[in-house]
Amino acid sequence: MKAIRAAATVRQSLQAHSALGLALGALLYVVCLTGTLTVFFSDFERWEQPHIDERLAYSPAQLHQAVAAALAQQATPPDTLYLILPTATAPRLHVHISGLEDEWFVTADGALGERLAAPWSSLVQALHVRLHLAETWGLILVGITGIMLGALLLSGVLAHPNLVRDAFRWRSGASGRLFQVDLHNRIGVWGLPFALMIALTGAFMGLAGVFFSSYAAVFHQNDREAVYDLVYGADIEPAQDAAAPLDLGRALQALRAREPAAEPIYIALQNPGTPRALVEIAATLPGRLVYSEIYRFTRDGRFIDDQALASGPVGRQLAYSVYRLHFGQFGGWLTPWLYGLLGLGLTVLCVTGVNLWITKRAHESWMHRGWIAWVWGWPLALAGAAWTALLGVGPWWGLMAALAFALSASGLGPDAVALRRRLIGSLAVALFAVLATHLATFGYRPGNPATGAVNGAIALGAILAFMAWRRQQRHAATPQPRPAGHGRAAR
Repeated sequence: MKAIRAAATVRQSLQAHSALGLALGALLYVVCLTGTLTVFFSDFERWEQPHIDERLAYSPAQLHQAVAAALAQQATPPDTLYLILPTATAPRLHVHISGLEDEWFVTADGALGERLAAPWSSLVQALHVRLHLAETWGLILVGITGIMLGALLLSGVLAHPNLVRDAFRWRSGASGRLFQVDLHNRIGVWGLPFALMIALTGAFMGLAGVFFSSYAAVFHQNDREAVYDLVYGADIEPAQDAAAPLDLGRALQALRAREPAAEPIYIALQNPGTPRALVEIAATLPGRLVYSEIYRFTRDGRFIDDQALASGPVGRQLAYSVYRLHFGQFGGWLTPWLYGLLGLGLTVLCVTGVNLWITKRAHESWMHRGWIAWVWGWPLALAGAAWTALLGVGPWWGLMAALAFALSASGLGPDAVALRRRLIGSLAVALFAVLATHLATFGYRPGNPATGAVNGAIALGAILAFMAWRRQQRHAATPQPRPAGHGRAAR
């Protein structure tokens, strides 16, 4: 009886796993693919504007001049003015004003320079965070995909009673569906801790607004600010001399004296140009996952307090650590690359999961070709978006044109194998075009390591895509017997 119940549980789990995977596979693939790229967001920003001067050093005089120049452009004082300080991963000083989309780089003498323009990087980030939908609904939808990813992972574990054995199982010479099974199981088992962490943190970031609203409605008479204050700490309005001048140098010096190991990442001037002005310096702390601690100062640089993001209640520390944990912004330069590899594995896991369902179908159909077009069309679309962005055209047009090309090609008659081969070849051409256009536009930039790394990755991707296309071309030229009863899926 126990064996019968166990078999029924496995069968039901497999059915639930397949149904969830089919419904969410396409959506999860886009979220995972763009999420893997978003890990390198700051590198892509530098790649899009490689000519911007980079330096880690800055001076209080430079900061004051930048503040004055930014405020001079505003008819009325903004709520907040941000000075984004240079760091090792983004060694560029720039200014951002709340309520505006524009940001300006700051020159060595404190003047406002070129506008920050990273349309492709922003598009990729928007696709991952909210699927380029309206912010509230997009965040909620992506948060729900995080929950469903967690459900898929857990149902996959329950559907594999021989989990430990499958973690070390790789059938020699396996191809076709057996190869997909072994690849799916191995990635799923070894990547399970990472995938669960991504699912949980992604769900939190996407659904935090819903949780805060619900909690406010039940316990705080719909006062969301009260809930945010409870989680992240309340704002303050200290009594201070209205005539005191702004002194960022004194504030930075006070921070160094109090927390020598803290690394400032931005300065927020609250209510600048008014008697209620307040200086907040956000700084990372060594060995801590919290996004930053926020230290508060009077306008003339006297220390007031910190927001207790790194030392307050455990819930506050956890909430403020989710972002760095989700995007791998900790532990030095090796962490993003590890996240990139694991994120790529999670993306492949999504693809092979749908492949396994599709290969169960007796005959090739529009579903096979549509899935191949979706899997290979998105890398092609992102490459097309990067190319049009480099040409000064909106990346959205390149994305939609390439994706439309891939999806329409799936309905024009070629079988799944021929369609895959054409899309891989198109991807190789698109990546070479992106690389050539970037080099023709900006040239070789030895002083910008991020640009070299991104161009190297693009070149590697183009070469791998070309090699895959050549291999499939040779394979297509050799007559192959087609197994009866098996469809073909994206590999």
